[in-house]
Amino acid sequence: MITSNRNIYYVLVLLSLFFIAAASFVFIVYKSFFWSGFISLIFYLGSRDFYIKFRKKIPEKIKNSAPILMIILLLVTIVLPLFFISATLIKEFLSLLLMLKVNLTEEKILPFLLNFTFITDYITDSEFFWVQLPAMYREIVSSYGDILNIDSLYGILSNATSLVVGGLKVPIELIVTALFTFALLFFLYKDGHKLERFLMNNLPLSQEIKIKIGYRILDAVKVVFQGNLVISIIQGAILGLLLFFTGIPNAVLYGAIGSFFSLIPIIGTGFIWLPAGLYLGFSENNWLVAIVFMSISYAAYLILENLVKPGILDKKLNIHPFLLFLALLGGIKEFGI
Repeated sequence: MITSNRNIYYVLVLLSLFFIAAASFVFIVYKSFFWSGFISLIFYLGSRDFYIKFRKKIPEKIKNSAPILMIILLLVTIVLPLFFISATLIKEFLSLLLMLKVNLTEEKILPFLLNFTFITDYITDSEFFWVQLPAMYREIVSSYGDILNIDSLYGILSNATSLVVGGLKVPIELIVTALFTFALLFFLYKDGHKLERFLMNNLPLSQEIKIKIGYRILDAVKVVFQGNLVISIIQGAILGLLLFFTGIPNAVLYGAIGSFFSLIPIIGTGFIWLPAGLYLGFSENNWLVAIVFMSISYAAYLILENLVKPGILDKKLNIHPFLLFLALLGGIKEFGI
């Protein structure tokens, strides 16, 4: 009896080791396609309900082409706009760095500071402050010049913009990842219902629990897509338009940054519109435009955050915005951006 139990134990250990080795081998083989699978799954879960409605509405003759039509729709409405927005952001960031390079010189910065004498008077009452300021500025530049090396940043980003034309490795990897992503997405649209049925039939859980878990995952993806991300994009777009109409340069860049910070509670888009409004008031001496700009920006933030977003989310999930913000930071770090 003891020998029989020992043999069973050895068999279980060997099977476990074999399973771990097989799983490790599968992971090594398919790890290159992990992000493609993950992105395609997120796209599928986020657009699943829309795809089902879309497939029902198209004519019967072209129902078999529904996955391809859906992917084309995603390309036109999401991927291509994101590509052009990303290119615009890089160009505007380059122009911002160029502007900083021109203006952060002693000949430019000192006259600019003279416009804010009330701030320096509040900080110090030294009669020799303005005499000592040039030497202080040169000391700061010499001490922190390596950290704030605008020429290096400008060179890096300039090279980044030429990757598609002059590089090979990065564009090929991106193209392959994109191709696999949309190929997997095609099969998810085509046979996703079969995969769902397979999981429902084979998971070692009760039917009720499996249904609850499935709907919970779908609701989580919908909350992220339809709620937080969509509202943050709208907030960034409104902020970018307001910045554009006030004449502030790099409006698209600042709008994108505002969209990102709108995920942080309390701070929100105020991280952008408050400094921009103060700049319009103090530097441009246009307080009327500054007050109107800040008022509209704040009102838009409040309406979208407190009225529109709760209506979209419909209180389905209690995901705190700050947790989503941390998740975005983690995702950006993991992608290596």
